[in-house]
Amino acid sequence: MKESGEALGNVTRQANKKLRRERIFNIAKRLIAAKGLEEFTISELADEAGVTTPTIHNLFGKKSDIIRELVSNLIEQMQGNVLNPPIDPIENAKFFVDNVVALFEQDTDFYRAAFMSAEQVKLFDPRIPDGLFQRAQQLAAPRKEWYESGLFLGNIEPSTIMKRVHNSNRLGRIDWVSGYIDLNQFRHQVLEGILLVYASDASPELHVRLSEEINGLISL
Repeated sequence: MKESGEALGNVTRQANKKLRRERIFNIAKRLIAAKGLEEFTISELADEAGVTTPTIHNLFGKKSDIIRELVSNLIEQMQGNVLNPPIDPIENAKFFVDNVVALFEQDTDFYRAAFMSAEQVKLFDPRIPDGLFQRAQQLAAPRKEWYESGLFLGNIEPSTIMKRVHNSNRLGRIDWVSGYIDLNQFRHQVLEGILLVYASDASPELHVRLSEEINGLISL
């Protein structure tokens, strides 16, 4: 009976720790959105959360660790938002970009600050094995069905297409984070970039459709 009680007590402690961690994590998101990375400090987070600085370090680690977790969660959200996308490459690209825009619209200040912070501490450095860059890049991988159905010719390596699609998304995101474009312009810029990459390996029939879509975006 004692062992059962100890087990239940441990479960309760772990549940409480998880809730406390989530609460502090949400406070960190709010502070980063309001202040940015440079002004955000562990000591202020501890004060806002009503805990000690060592508690923050024990739960999260360093400031850069908090940023990494924030951006890692964002990538997971983006992956979750693009489950069961359309098979058609053009509709697939629209689906992906529209879901990213919808996600950013939920909390524009936070997402802008989080990605800006991630760039500042070089979390997207492509030289880091199994880093955030590689995880984000996987979102841009072309689907095997496109090759099996002949929509893509296979003259260009799928890994090259994945990299170029990812670059279109990343460049658009950097422009948006930097305040050079708004989310509507972000959508047009990224979608245009993705479709241009697809056109480089498209079948003649798909190439015609891609050209129409791209020209339509340019005219908007």
